[in-house]
Amino acid sequence: MKKKNWQSAFKNTLPVMMGYLAMGAAAGIVLAGTLPRLPATPLWGTVSSALSISGALQFIMVGWIKEGIALTDVVLLTIFLNLRYAMYGFSLIERFEGIPRWKKWYLIWTLTDETYALQCADKRADKNDSVDYCLKVAFLDHCYWISGVTLGALAGSALPFDCKGIDFAMTALFLVILTDQLREKVNRLPALTGFGAALLARIFFSVDRMLIPAMAVMTLVFLLARKKFEEESVKK
Repeated sequence: MKKKNWQSAFKNTLPVMMGYLAMGAAAGIVLAGTLPRLPATPLWGTVSSALSISGALQFIMVGWIKEGIALTDVVLLTIFLNLRYAMYGFSLIERFEGIPRWKKWYLIWTLTDETYALQCADKRADKNDSVDYCLKVAFLDHCYWISGVTLGALAGSALPFDCKGIDFAMTALFLVILTDQLREKVNRLPALTGFGAALLARIFFSVDRMLIPAMAVMTLVFLLARKKFEEESVKK
């Protein structure tokens, strides 16, 4: 059964592998190209990607290190950027209830959008079998991200080229997701909320200070209007 789970997990995570290797490599190149060229840069890429499994955070983190951003800002931005994972986790509490603590902590630590989608799509009736599959999916996705960032950091350290523009890769990905959401016409309210919050924050704050207020406004609106968003999704 465990061998079957490995095969199934690998097959189902192949699309994730392609995305994580590409985006991870971009993050690794930015890390190596932005920071001083030190022999340990690829190692930092490996360690940071192993400890911080967040694509957006991986890109932003380079700027934080370079600019010496305040610890308070780092904490707030990290919380707001990754708050959605807490929402994902609420839906998995019952499913992973009673499993060994180390498994539960690893599943929490490695939770990403793609991993969550694959875990929710699993319909195995046996709980132990399902948990085993979910662990393997989480582990493989984790390895893909670490490999992508490490390879990118190695390439960025070895090849003398300008990494300017590569850091736009994550922004481009979110723009593609936003475009698909607007085209489907299922529920445009979240996208419009995000746009409105960003515009409002930009009016009152500078470019380098607008992210935290924008994320705070979006989070507040989503929490207060959650039922409205859900009703609109059901209607359409």
